[in-house]
Amino acid sequence: MSEYNPSNYVIGRRAVFEAIEAGAKLQKVMIAYGTEEPVAAKLRAVTSSQGVACALMDRRKFAILEEELGCEKNAAQGVIAIRIQHTNVQLDELLETAKRGSEFPIVLVLDGITDPHNLGAIARSAECVGAAGLILPTKYSAPITSAAVKASAGALEHLPVANITRVSNTLRECKAAGWSVIGTASPGTNVYDFEVPKAPLLIVIGSEGEGLHEVVLAECDAVVEIPMMGKISSLNASVAAGIILFEIRRKQAQK
Repeated sequence: MSEYNPSNYVIGRRAVFEAIEAGAKLQKVMIAYGTEEPVAAKLRAVTSSQGVACALMDRRKFAILEEELGCEKNAAQGVIAIRIQHTNVQLDELLETAKRGSEFPIVLVLDGITDPHNLGAIARSAECVGAAGLILPTKYSAPITSAAVKASAGALEHLPVANITRVSNTLRECKAAGWSVIGTASPGTNVYDFEVPKAPLLIVIGSEGEGLHEVVLAECDAVVEIPMMGKISSLNASVAAGIILFEIRRKQAQK
């Protein structure tokens, strides 16, 4: 059985334009690569005016999504939108609430996590460790779809999520407000059981393939890695996130 729920999507050019005009809550509009430029340009203009993310999608991946959704041939016409499955909060609200709830809160920032299953699994670990929320960029991030919610085992029903435009800019602003930023990458400057700062923490998780973007790494106060002892050089991002999060909580509990 498909993991995709067709009710979470708006399929086809006309349907997407009408949904936007009607004020429907859309998270992202996906345009198949190669779609006629006049159509793509109009969609980019309309989505920009409404604050909806718009992105090109590889034709092969777009075709797979069409198949998963049970679309008839050419029904999507190169355009599919995702309905919002989660009510987001403003970044300031998330950070203020986090500080009220704990002396040293943890908030996760995801950089380049494009797989909804990974997003959901990371959210599950974050909720289990008592993290105060997630920060997701509008680009280079998996949307919160039904697949992500399912993979989170309900965690995304409890975790506040804030969307941002640029991760590096957000980290810089948060550091100025007293947050300490810990990145995860290999190689890192610290092993994962490093000395945890006595401060509110932003933990930045990158993809296991590309890791953190260079401009994001530059904003990290520390970069930690998990030592690998086998022949494979990296862990799945959600597994790495779980290990680092619980190690940080263990260190905080010892203080």
